[in-house]
This record gives sequence, structure tokens and C-alpha cells, in this order.
Amino acid sequence: MTWDDGVESWYPWLWLRDHAHDEATIHPVTQQRQLDTAGLPANLRGTWASADGDVARISWHGSDEISEVPVEFLRRFRAPSTASTAMPVQPVLWDAASIADAPLRVDHEVVMAGDDGLREWLTIVATYGFAIVSGTPATATATEALIRRIAYVRETIFGGFWEFTADLAKADLAYTTTYLSAHTDGTYSNDAPGLQMLHCLYFDGAGGESTLVDGFKIAEVLRATEPEVFDTLSTTAIPGQYIGDGSHLMAARPVFRNDHNGALVQVSYNNSDRAPFLLPPDAMARLYAALRVFDQLANSESMQWKQVLQPGEALLFDNWRTLHGRHAYSGRRTMCGAYLNHEDFESRLRIAR
Repeated sequence: MTWDDGVESWYPWLWLRDHAHDEATIHPVTQQRQLDTAGLPANLRGTWASADGDVARISWHGSDEISEVPVEFLRRFRAPSTASTAMPVQPVLWDAASIADAPLRVDHEVVMAGDDGLREWLTIVATYGFAIVSGTPATATATEALIRRIAYVRETIFGGFWEFTADLAKADLAYTTTYLSAHTDGTYSNDAPGLQMLHCLYFDGAGGESTLVDGFKIAEVLRATEPEVFDTLSTTAIPGQYIGDGSHLMAARPVFRNDHNGALVQVSYNNSDRAPFLLPPDAMARLYAALRVFDQLANSESMQWKQVLQPGEALLFDNWRTLHGRHAYSGRRTMCGAYLNHEDFESRLRIAR
């Protein structure tokens, strides 16, 4: 096919038949392929093809069948490339200085009122890795309704939607008043929670600043300034574990996980939950050195967004990108929140946009 700008695209005959848009090939409701692709002749060839308006039509050798493929669909694939599932939003990487004036807030009423508000909220999260919904009623019921605007709540060892205070009801330091350094949740899960919402329902005390760090920004800095550190953190699987409440969960992956195209898709780091393991001496020394560099960046004020969350400020952040922490506090504080799967957030964003 030759396009108006002179670019030529070549489509294999099997690919064209496999991607026909008729009902015998693609179910009109489920959009699932009904064609027995493996049953097609290996030497399948077309006898003629034409582009009439918005549709390309192909007839096949030895068959009366005519397949139709939308021209716009062919345009999407006019240059061969490996498969991509990237979200339709370009992330903006940040540090403490550059995030100061970013548009990070959306009003609760706007989000709950319709798709425009939902789209605005999700786009901010996809762009910066987090967003605050201001004016959220300080109740667990309202907070759960807010997060369910995106998708169903993910069940974990902590339950589904949760409300907690510093009572060690779970075997986790989040259930204390102590300082929490920058980390991601679920390093002990094969599929770590994709996003997390936190909402302070009540706080009578001092301290307790929440911190966020752009893990993708840390990766960018290390790739440019410490390539050996970046390589170590991209290739060394680090195990995490959760022990308690009748469970012993374990999983392992590098701090920086790349997809099949080499693009960074997940940052995974939790010093508290790291499980014991031993590499050969040189490899262990390289890993400890790399972790030290990463940890110092993640806990540097120059990289952090910091704020004491108040009732009414529901914080949603990408747990695959954004590390979070908390300063120690005194007094009484009640929090609520939940996890979402990353693919469900991505799905809602695609539909909203």
C-alpha cells in the first residue's frame, strides 16, 4: 500500500486475513478473534486488493471470500514494530523543584460528576505518577466510592478497602507511628499492586509528612550518571517477603523492570521487606553499592514531594512508578485506602481518553 505521503507499507497475506474485520473473523460484541488462524493455508495469497474509501478489500485464491480491513486500521500499522501496550499519556519526570508548580489537584465533585473529571484525574496520575482529589468527604464510604470510579478494589493480605491506625493490627510498619523511608508496596507479590489510594480521615498530632519520589526520574538520573549502577539494578533480581498474619509471601524482581522493548515499566524497592539472599562476593558488593546510591537519591529532599495530608485530600499514586514514605508522627491518626491493579487503571484511562 502506498500512502498519500509516499510511504510504502507491506502487509503479509496471512496478517491481512488474520486481521479482517468481518463477523466470521472478529466477534462484533466481544472483539475476540473467531478465526482459526492456525488452520489457514501457509501459502495463502490474495488474488486482488483494492482500497475503496475507508475500507480495503482482499479476495483470496481458491475462495469466494472477500475480506475487509479498515484503512485507518492499516494506517496504525503502516510501519512494522514490536508490540506495545504503552499508556496514551507521556509521563513527565520530576524532582522536588520541578513538581512544585505542577497541576496535581482535581476537585472531588468534578471527578464524581462525569467522565471529564475522571479523565482529568487519571491523566494527572499518568503524567506525574500521583494526584490529589481535594474536597473528598472524610469518610471511608466516600473514599471507597471515589476509588471505585476507576475499578474494583484489589484484595490483598490487608483485605480490600481498609481503614487503619497505628495499632499493629497487621505485621507491617505502616501500622506504627515510626518513620518510613521511600519504598514501593508489594515487593513480595509476583504482581505488585499497581496503584494505591491513601486518605487521612482524622489527625490530631504532629509530624507525619507524606513523601513521594518519582522512581522513573531516579532511573533517568542513574542511567545518565551511573550506568553501572543502573545496569545492576536492572538485572539483579531482589527478593521481597511478608511474614505474619499466617502468611509467608515471597517474590523477586529487579529494582528497575523493563518491558520487551527495553522501556522502564516498574520500579520495585522496599528495604524493609527485602528477603535474605547471598550472591557471589563481587556481585553482592556491586548490589550493595547500587542500593546505597538508589536509596540516597530516593530519600533526598531534592527529589521528594512532601506534604502533611489533611482530611479531604485523597492521594492516588502509581505504585509501579512512585515511591512513598512517611515521617514519624505523634498523636492519633486514622487512614483509609485501597489498592488497584495496574491494568485496570490503564483500561479506565484508555476508555476515558
